[in-house]
Amino acid sequence: MSAQEETGSSQNETYGAVTGAYKVMARRIAGMFSEEGLTQPQFQALRIVAKKGAVCMREISDAMFVTPANITGIIDRLEARGLLTRAGRKGDRRTTDIMLTTKGKALQGRVAEKYSRFIQDALGVFTQEEQKTLRDLLLKLQEGMSRSEV
Repeated sequence: MSAQEETGSSQNETYGAVTGAYKVMARRIAGMFSEEGLTQPQFQALRIVAKKGAVCMREISDAMFVTPANITGIIDRLEARGLLTRAGRKGDRRTTDIMLTTKGKALQGRVAEKYSRFIQDALGVFTQEEQKTLRDLLLKLQEGMSRSEV
């Protein structure tokens, strides 16, 4: 095997490991959310509202890096389940604030706790130093991929 073929093989194995780890984590997280009747975007929206308090849909869409039109459907479904409410903002009738209901706070807290435990367990196979190295390497990969035209 030539040096070029060896490098290509190593890169393919590395890529396979990165994407494989992502797929396993994404599948497990999706299953955890599904058990609670949520999708990942719905959990993200609940999490943002829990963190920021009363917030408009534009702020949620900005935080999730999606268009406001995408957020409308997510908020509609969460509101229909009694997890969120909408209220006009005092002093600005054009803006509607999104807030968690008591039921929404309870669900968000329960799922956030499960999510946190999952992340701790998943990354618990690494020492603190290994986690830092992994994080640095993944950020370097992310940065490189963002700059290049692949």
